[in-house]
Amino acid sequence: MATIDNARSRYSRVAIGLHWLIGLAVIVNICLAMLTEGLPRDFHRAAMNAHKALGMAILALTLIRILWRLVNKAPPPPETMRAWERRASRFAHFLFYVLLILLPLSGWVWMSAADRPIDFFGLFAIPSIVGPDKQVADVLHERHEMLGLTMLALVVLHIAAALKHQFIDRDRLLSRMNPF
Repeated sequence: MATIDNARSRYSRVAIGLHWLIGLAVIVNICLAMLTEGLPRDFHRAAMNAHKALGMAILALTLIRILWRLVNKAPPPPETMRAWERRASRFAHFLFYVLLILLPLSGWVWMSAADRPIDFFGLFAIPSIVGPDKQVADVLHERHEMLGLTMLALVVLHIAAALKHQFIDRDRLLSRMNPF
């Protein structure tokens, strides 16, 4: 059983904090989008307003995370990881970053094209980035939902892989992102 002990094998506290903050925000946003369908109109509208504001927060946090990652390299994977697992991990993390940018951007363009401003938690309105255009709004609505389902699948895969490393491989990979 391989263990991870030294400080170089862990992510920085900033990276760990951003990982869990973004991860929790993504899960909450998926729940807001999927679990509020069919609920009373006022509740659904409030949930969608929170969903949109949280999406914009995710975009900002992701940009901060990317900048942090450019300056602070990730620790190397455990030596026990197979080559295909390393490649799969790199691809999954790349796809996460792509989705963490494209999902909020697609929602922002969709809301702009639908002429529905995004209220950022009652603090200010996010400016539109395109003019009203029903055709663009319809296309972006479909794309945003497709990207959201892809994100859901990737989150499930990420959690399953982390649990596999913890309980089957027992390589203590999760300790790299443990905030405690």
